[in-house]
Amino acid sequence: MFSKKPTGRNVGPKKVEQPAKGANAKLPVIRPARRAAFGDITNATKDQSIKDGKKKIIADPLKPKTRSNIPVSKEQQAAHIVLKKEKEGKVKHLHDPALLNESEQIISSQESNASERREEEFSFIEGDELNASTAAGERSLLSFDEENKDDVFHVSVYAQDIFDYYKRRERMFRIPPYIGTKQCHITANMRAILVNWLVELQENFELNHETLYLAVKLTDMYMSRVRVDKELLQLLGSAAVFIASKFDERCPPLIEDFTYICDNLFDRNQFIEMEMEVLKKVDFDLGIPISYRFLRRYAKVARLSMETLTLARYILELSLMEYDLITEFDSMIAAAALYIAMRMRSEGAWEGDVVKTSGYELDQIKPLVPKLNAMLHGVKESKLQTVFCKYSHIVFHEVAKIKPLKTSDLL
Repeated sequence: MFSKKPTGRNVGPKKVEQPAKGANAKLPVIRPARRAAFGDITNATKDQSIKDGKKKIIADPLKPKTRSNIPVSKEQQAAHIVLKKEKEGKVKHLHDPALLNESEQIISSQESNASERREEEFSFIEGDELNASTAAGERSLLSFDEENKDDVFHVSVYAQDIFDYYKRRERMFRIPPYIGTKQCHITANMRAILVNWLVELQENFELNHETLYLAVKLTDMYMSRVRVDKELLQLLGSAAVFIASKFDERCPPLIEDFTYICDNLFDRNQFIEMEMEVLKKVDFDLGIPISYRFLRRYAKVARLSMETLTLARYILELSLMEYDLITEFDSMIAAAALYIAMRMRSEGAWEGDVVKTSGYELDQIKPLVPKLNAMLHGVKESKLQTVFCKYSHIVFHEVAKIKPLKTSDLL
């Protein structure tokens, strides 16, 4: 369906010929295409400040701020009122009751506005789930977090609260079925082909796995809200990977890399337009909880081996191509994938801390187990073999070659 596969991180280098000068002629030099500073990251390729013949003045962020344009807080305004009235002789000292009341009113109004913003930020939480989450200092830590309490990189005191927050936030990004309703010309098979190609991009560009999962999520969210022609499906997937790369990678690929791997079917302007459209439709909110992050947390708390974690990652990555699973919560898919991997390798049990950190009892994840296991049994008959070949490599402990169990043995 798609015309070109990426060949590596530096895609499409330019060949620069050096002019020959007699006996001192130099050989041709191969170097990557030149890039303007931050041009590919900000997409600031055009001067947008000139409109209708008038140049808009844009403040220089590096220019020192003058006294007139420094933002003043409410507390500073209150203090200024006190000093001003003292100079005018209207008060005898800074502790005048009337003046203090005036200052307190300004500060209290500011605090009330802040509390309203906090309520709006958590407006997606239903019921008393927020109250059920106890403060980190008041509840006992999981044994894994307790052991790593002194390691600042584990942020053990807040780790469980962070993932509890992720789990509540999942509701904001739940995707409804869109094929046959919003999308009439795109089938589940077309979507699977696109995701299979995105896995190739992630592998050849050497991107983080988080980038792949976020890109698939962005693609599904966009298609659930906007009707997409099948001719633009590859453009949408490429733009989603580029956005996810900016969010997760230290050095994202260039736009030219994506236009090259699409065989120049789309030019730079089309690519930037699609990027803008995707960001608008997701309201520029890229903090989407993804199943890969949940899986790593569960495996750490359960103290599983790298082989078992990698097998769970293989199952989870295969699930990205399954359209029937897009309506499920990412945290639950991660839990079901890990449970299957634990049973296949006869390592650990679904109890104790792994139940506490995931919030799912075995009965809650059982409905997903047959779906994921059927996917494992059918992978060899599928024409989409990128994930299978990837996890058949020794780097991934050849976990794709492990024979799956019968569903009856899992349940």
